[in-house]
Amino acid sequence: MNTIIKNGFLALGAVALLAGCEENDWNDKLDGFEVPQPGMNVESLNYTLTPADYTKISGNAPYTSIGTDEQRTLIGATGSFSTDAEALEYIPAFLRDSTNNFFALSNGSAVKVTYNVATNRTPAVLAINKGVELLTLSEDDYMTAWGSDDNYINAFAPATPASARTLSGILKGEFPDAEAGQYAVVTYNEASENPIFGEIGGGDEPVFEPTSVLGTAAEGADIQVKGYITAVNNRGFILTDNSGSILCYQASGFDVNSVAVGNQITLDGTVASYGKGLQIAITDESYTIDGTGTYTYPAPTVYTGAMLDEAVTRTTNELAQYVQITGKASVSGNYYNFIVDGATTAQGSGYQVPQFIRDQIATDETYVIKGYFASVSSGKFFNIVITSVESAAKASAPASRGAVNDVTTTLKNAIMVFDGSAWAFASGVEVLQPADYKAMGQSYNNLSGTLPAKLLPIYLKTTHPYAAAEDEVIVAYNYYNGTTSSYQATQYIYNGSEWTVNAGETTSQFVKRNGFWIYDPSVVITLPESRSEPSITYYTAAVNWVFENISKPMGGVSLKDGPYMDVKYGNSEFYSGTSFYYCNADIRGANAKSKFPELYDQYTDDEVTELMKKRFCLETMPAVLAQIHPDAVPVDGMEVTYTVNFTAYTGARSVETVVYTVTGKGQFKYKSCTWYANGEDAEW
Repeated sequence: MNTIIKNGFLALGAVALLAGCEENDWNDKLDGFEVPQPGMNVESLNYTLTPADYTKISGNAPYTSIGTDEQRTLIGATGSFSTDAEALEYIPAFLRDSTNNFFALSNGSAVKVTYNVATNRTPAVLAINKGVELLTLSEDDYMTAWGSDDNYINAFAPATPASARTLSGILKGEFPDAEAGQYAVVTYNEASENPIFGEIGGGDEPVFEPTSVLGTAAEGADIQVKGYITAVNNRGFILTDNSGSILCYQASGFDVNSVAVGNQITLDGTVASYGKGLQIAITDESYTIDGTGTYTYPAPTVYTGAMLDEAVTRTTNELAQYVQITGKASVSGNYYNFIVDGATTAQGSGYQVPQFIRDQIATDETYVIKGYFASVSSGKFFNIVITSVESAAKASAPASRGAVNDVTTTLKNAIMVFDGSAWAFASGVEVLQPADYKAMGQSYNNLSGTLPAKLLPIYLKTTHPYAAAEDEVIVAYNYYNGTTSSYQATQYIYNGSEWTVNAGETTSQFVKRNGFWIYDPSVVITLPESRSEPSITYYTAAVNWVFENISKPMGGVSLKDGPYMDVKYGNSEFYSGTSFYYCNADIRGANAKSKFPELYDQYTDDEVTELMKKRFCLETMPAVLAQIHPDAVPVDGMEVTYTVNFTAYTGARSVETVVYTVTGKGQFKYKSCTWYANGEDAEW
């Protein structure tokens, strides 16, 4: 956890002063002191901003008058502020927001707010948010990767994977001036199966001979077919022999990964029909895979909108036909339909679309779809077992010409970092894939608004089901701010049950004065005269400090055995008068002299009292503050003070106030005390 605590202080809560002390004359000479009014709600609180708080800041009043829309949107999206200065603008508005619990607090209240700041993030997050290089691989890049101008596909495959070495070579050529620490997101196509280039086999190996029976197959006929699998879906495949193609359909239990385009099979089955399309019902035992060979797709029949309208009205059962349509995708759950210009009734419809095809389709995008027209449903759906999906905008681009099996590809992203000599996959950084955006319900490959804060923890819980507490992951994602897109990164840490933003925490204090919340790292500590917190903590530290630093060097053995220590109970000291039993400062000179006459005989009672006051102000309390508040630091252009309200006992009780200025980290310099309201301490 990357945490920065500024001007930290013990969580004090709302602590009242002595119930019997109604006068405030003891501190009305202190600058800025306000006499509390009856019924005032003065509290000292700690609060950590939640994801919901950042979302609120991103788009609601009173925040809309601060900064820009883009700035606020980024706050909501990343669950953090860009800088400390930005946080100091928004948090006072958050505290005065009438929908929050701090609105009713009275003047004098203090809230210590913990919040996320981008500048406290890890170097990787900062570098990605600063800007990444973007590269979508071209056909020339794939030619280079495959090492051929002929035998290649516009994708990586198991035989030619998207290795760090290959991508590094491409990136170095594309970004020759990259500096160490630069990140890049590479977008490329990837096939799960290898392409087949040219003829395979040869020599004495047997030649696979497809049958020619499908072209004349009649409904109800029992047939044996030898042919190629030329398309697959979630319920089966298209089988093609020399005379035609037919849908082979398995009602349940079909494993889409058990077959592949190019498989040579022998199948026995009975011809049936469904939705005006011929098909064969199959089981796992209906066919055998004899090998894998080559298959060249015929030129598809290109269907216009009018042709689709006519096709869905057919009255006869037909074999599957290899076709092509161009249409705008409409995605709803498992339904992938395509609106074709010119069609008044019909729509193209992906039939039992497998995941690797779904990953390539986004709603409202226009695609060129190739595949097998296999059936009609609901009188309007032109059902296609899809073999390829191509963006219509890129349809005119040159295609690879070596592969004879129509390999299905998936769009992928990789995030890489340059070390000064080579590009490597970024360790500990995950980049969202096109399929991830789609699974999140996004039509475009980006996230916008407050979606990152909402969706990324869900994504991590899904992709890291066995995460252990304290595991950390950086997620990079394409973020759309309403105008442009850019890559952002957020670090998450797993707390054992949820993934939470690890943006780098900072803590600052805000004080309400004259109705306004202002940044003020100064701290007010009230120590009631009762055996309760925080008094016990502070007075115990005081007694222990006197023992360790004063009594022990003089031969003291324990809290009950040493100079200045309470030898009867061990809970008080008579050097500066503190006690963690009475929780006050007993500065009665006569009492101290009676305990340790050998230490005080040279002084009058009044002189002992004055000496104990001085020791309390200049030695004991500064040491206690340094011990309990080691992270207190000064702030440029502002006096940071720690004010301690405590009870003094001289035979009568009085509530006093001592003030210190923070001069360095954990360093406190005496400024004033109500004991010396008339300047008697000027020489200190």
